[in-house]
Amino acid sequence: MGISKSAFKRYRIIDKMLRSKFRPYPNLEDIQNACSEQLDFCPSLDTLEKDIRNMKQADVLDAPIVYCRKNKGYFYSNPNFSINTIPLTDDDILTIKESLDLIKNLGGSNRVNERFSYAIQKILSAFKEEFPEGNIERKIIQTDYVEGAKGFENFNKLLEACKNQQPLSFVHYSYSKRKFSTVIVHPIRLKEFDNKWYLIGYSERHEAMRTFGLDRIYEANFLKRKYISTPAAEVEHYCTDIYGVYPIENQAKQEITFLTSIDVTNYFEAYPIHPSQKAKKNNSGSSYFTINVIPSMELIRLFRSYGRHLEVINPDWLRQQTKSLK
Repeated sequence: MGISKSAFKRYRIIDKMLRSKFRPYPNLEDIQNACSEQLDFCPSLDTLEKDIRNMKQADVLDAPIVYCRKNKGYFYSNPNFSINTIPLTDDDILTIKESLDLIKNLGGSNRVNERFSYAIQKILSAFKEEFPEGNIERKIIQTDYVEGAKGFENFNKLLEACKNQQPLSFVHYSYSKRKFSTVIVHPIRLKEFDNKWYLIGYSERHEAMRTFGLDRIYEANFLKRKYISTPAAEVEHYCTDIYGVYPIENQAKQEITFLTSIDVTNYFEAYPIHPSQKAKKNNSGSSYFTINVIPSMELIRLFRSYGRHLEVINPDWLRQQTKSLK
């Protein structure tokens, strides 16, 4: 049974009160007063009574809560019990191991999931569990990541900067201009696309959000200066209303229509390139697809890669761009 965030907050208060040696045997009114002091609302007595019943259920917390008629309050029949020390079941441990295996395969680099792996190993070590060594288990997940990709040496620092809203300075190399330049960035998000990682942040030089490939970032350092925040709506627009990571300058979000041949229609149906994608199939087996995105260089390259099997219908400027190499 799932536990909601608000319910778990109440469970923690109840747990703390049942373990208190200074005020033992709390009743529902005592718990209600504590919730009123520590939460933004005052739960009803019926809600708290239901919480205690739920906590006692084996598929929730299996808490050994007992009502003492003599003291007219609740207590734990096992004084060592706490919801903070609930043991993991065999299924829990198996699920964690499977999740770690998935993260290792999808994470792209040992450096990316190093901290995650260490944290999980600490959790399982508390239950005397060890990760299997060697080729004990069959590999059932494989990705296209190639060891040796550049840029991951800064991953943890960039992740910390995004999390703590810490401005950074770093040297950035432009592949197209073939030169290095120093930039000051107020980091917002790390994004993966096409098996490559990028830092998205507000660039002081450009006075706007920009995208920087991790493979082109050198000498990243934290700065002691005020963080320039970007409105959440603007961030989501920049990060999600796009296929790829590099939006074409001065292009707004727009509807793009393209026609696919019968040979590739099924691929686009099986693997939509954007959540906004819609399709209208012709009797011949070909299809018209529409997406609402900010045009990007990655989108142009994708369309060009299909050659004669894909034709952009509109807008006309994008149609001309994608026809140029056919």
